[in-house]
Amino acid sequence: MGARFDGIYKDIVDTIAEKGIWSEGNVRTKYADGTAAHYKSYIGYQFRLDNSDDEAHLITSRFAPSKAPIRELYWIWILQSNNVDVLDKLGCKFWDEWKMQDGTIGKAYGYQIAQETFGQKSQLHYVINELKKNPNSRRIMTEIWIPNELSEMALTPCVHLTQWSVIGNKLYLEVRQRSCDVALGLVANVFQYSVLHKLVALECGLEPAEIIWNIHNVHIYDRHYDKLIKQVNGETFEPAKIKINNFKSIFDFKPDDIEILDYKYGEKVSYEVAI
Repeated sequence: MGARFDGIYKDIVDTIAEKGIWSEGNVRTKYADGTAAHYKSYIGYQFRLDNSDDEAHLITSRFAPSKAPIRELYWIWILQSNNVDVLDKLGCKFWDEWKMQDGTIGKAYGYQIAQETFGQKSQLHYVINELKKNPNSRRIMTEIWIPNELSEMALTPCVHLTQWSVIGNKLYLEVRQRSCDVALGLVANVFQYSVLHKLVALECGLEPAEIIWNIHNVHIYDRHYDKLIKQVNGETFEPAKIKINNFKSIFDFKPDDIEILDYKYGEKVSYEVAI
């Protein structure tokens, strides 16, 4: 028996393998050696992930880092920063390839989360305020796809929208992703947003329920393909547990507050980054 996310992850890979279509012609993405990074993609995939207990949503078919994704989450949502040097000092190098001359990623990610929203200090402050004071609202959302500022971003956002809903005392999170690299990006993103979901629920005195995840273009790069097929058909293990320590407020959260317990996994598999 694998982790809950292992089954979803394998289904995504199987769907692309069976129904996906290979890219043709010119593509934007390249590998470090300059070779075009072609991909097999499937359009329009949704999954639902139960986030109500202490299971850590890390795949077990290979080692999935947990520290770097949490540091990136902290950088974007809590520090609300776009400064790559700040992220580097946290020990996460995810954005080094996209660092601009001014040391930032432009008006992307944390920059947009930091924008004042309906009189609240930031988009995250708006979400928290609404969930506490107006939980029946169907307008509790964040959005970082800002059309007139896309040209000022080092990279346009992949995960760009969240919507939060309360039914009873249960908190539901919907995530919208325009583009998804299955081998690398998806693994980090799902873990990040499962943690964000739990943190927001704790802040608001709610119980985390499901995450509903919608991906427009979900794809596997050509240099990842064979290894990923082999990986998801390999052995999986009992899921790890997640523990959030010292919680006082989401705005006081630190990456070291997250503890992963009993994480067992298969072989370490490396995948090239397509830039």
